[in-house]
Amino acid sequence: MRKKTKRILPPRKQPSADDFRYVGVDEAGRGPVLGPLVIGICALTDRDRRWCAVHNVTDSKLIPPEKRDKLAQALKERCWHALAVVHPPEIDEAVRNRSVTLNGLETKYMAELIRQFHAAFPNAPAEIMVDAPVRKTAPFRSLLQYLSGWPDLNSLKAENEADLWHRHVGAASIIAKAERERLMREIKETTGRDIGCGYAHDEVSRAYVQNAQPGDAIVRWTWMTAGGINHDPNDSIEPML
Repeated sequence: MRKKTKRILPPRKQPSADDFRYVGVDEAGRGPVLGPLVIGICALTDRDRRWCAVHNVTDSKLIPPEKRDKLAQALKERCWHALAVVHPPEIDEAVRNRSVTLNGLETKYMAELIRQFHAAFPNAPAEIMVDAPVRKTAPFRSLLQYLSGWPDLNSLKAENEADLWHRHVGAASIIAKAERERLMREIKETTGRDIGCGYAHDEVSRAYVQNAQPGDAIVRWTWMTAGGINHDPNDSIEPML
């Protein structure tokens, strides 16, 4: 019997630094009472966007955890990306300071990630799409351009629920969510305790918060009220924008 020879595929052609890139920005973990907020940025070439369409890259909340982690790993291997991790003490400080707010904190880190992309690809044409943390996207875009130094407001876009409609924002969402879940597993291993998913509706997470020592750095203490856990941490965070 004739032995089959294994076909060796050529390595994937690496994109040029000057290729047009679709850059998505999104967060994971804005609402939980436990653990960090993670903001991700991911830059796709046209070829990467086709790959994302084939693999149905979308809002990370719609993807099962095992598949999400595999997609995150594949995206990180093929696309430029970066992450910002914001821990509860910094979140609490921003929420207490009405001149900053949670929106302002998130915008600051989104701007930093956009600066990182621009530094990595200073000559590449690009369009940036951000999943906006606020309803009024026009003033948000202007502020983000000012903070990031992005040269062209027309190519800096923002939409609500952008991760549902744009593959590059879905890619950023997946990478950010996978990192947050990795950090949550790390917290569980470090503390030796099950802290649940981190959201206030989770009984395990609620129990951890109710028994936590004052100043516990994995708890967002500004999510607490006299009556218990505040289910809506987005109250009164619009003023800056």
